[in-house]
Amino acid sequence: MDRAERKRTLEKRLPNLLKKAREFAVLCDVPTSLVVYLPGKDQPVVWPSQEAALDVVRRYKEVGDLQRFKNNLDGAEFICKMIDKAKEELSTVQRQTRDKEMNLLMDDFFAGRRRSFDDLSPEVFAALESTVEKKLRAVTARQQELLGGSVLPPLPTQLVQPPPLVMAPTFSSNLPPLPPALDASDVSGLPTTEELQAFFMNGELP
Repeated sequence: MDRAERKRTLEKRLPNLLKKAREFAVLCDVPTSLVVYLPGKDQPVVWPSQEAALDVVRRYKEVGDLQRFKNNLDGAEFICKMIDKAKEELSTVQRQTRDKEMNLLMDDFFAGRRRSFDDLSPEVFAALESTVEKKLRAVTARQQELLGGSVLPPLPTQLVQPPPLVMAPTFSSNLPPLPPALDASDVSGLPTTEELQAFFMNGELP
């Protein structure tokens, strides 16, 4: 960018900068001053006035060096803070991942896809135990809340294998046999046509 282009940009941006400084001072109600030295000019552009600018500078100088520079970080301190922040984010992601893994283990157990936890490492088993205890405490607290704060017996702290499915009982072979099927050709003991007509006429069989 050449000098002429820089001058045009300055003339375009400076009024906007002064406007932003005024908005900041009014909306935030804080002492604000702006000092800009233009190229080729001996006197700077000062907003809102030289007296206000001198007052802001005076207040700045009255603050001790320790208070003024306590938030300034050098390169090493900045990197250390970035590393600490990254560690916190990593710890959060690891905790969320571990919680999801524990939920999957419990889902497999209650669905019957896992019979025991003997194959888990001590670290994973300890994390699973902590997750189960936390869920049990949450369930107990919810039950007490629903029952109006009454004291409930503590829930078991160990996983219990669900009972096996029980098949429906089969019929014993010692039951008496069913009667033989009726023979459609055997009409003995059935009322005749005349007897049925008499029944509908008189209400009784002869």
